[in-house]
Amino acid sequence: MTPKAFRSFALSLPDAHEEPHFDRASFRVGKKIFATMTADGKEAMVKVGSIDRIDTLLKSFPAAFFDYGGWTWKGGALGVRLAEVDPELLRELVTAAHGNIAARTPSRARAAARPARKKPQRRR
Repeated sequence: MTPKAFRSFALSLPDAHEEPHFDRASFRVGKKIFATMTADGKEAMVKVGSIDRIDTLLKSFPAAFFDYGGWTWKGGALGVRLAEVDPELLRELVTAAHGNIAARTPSRARAAARPARKKPQRRR
């Protein structure tokens, strides 16, 4: 998957927006992160959650997925090599990560965290 496709897909999900997160782009619902991508676009991290699912993905697709130590085993976030991963599998993981975060984020918090949209100016 290309970095552009990853960004576009993540931002297409309901209430998703992008914010900087250290040297990465983060994709969030409200203030909660469901995925990140490195500045060079080679790697991403997706909040998978289930340790069993993480273990299965690491063993089944070692070229595509890698662990981030404590972020993976304590936080449930899985590293992804974008050039190596099956795009459909990654879309499934990102959609699930987004859904898990969105379900725990009150709608008022999602709205408050969204970047402000400029109102179009009326012509006189």
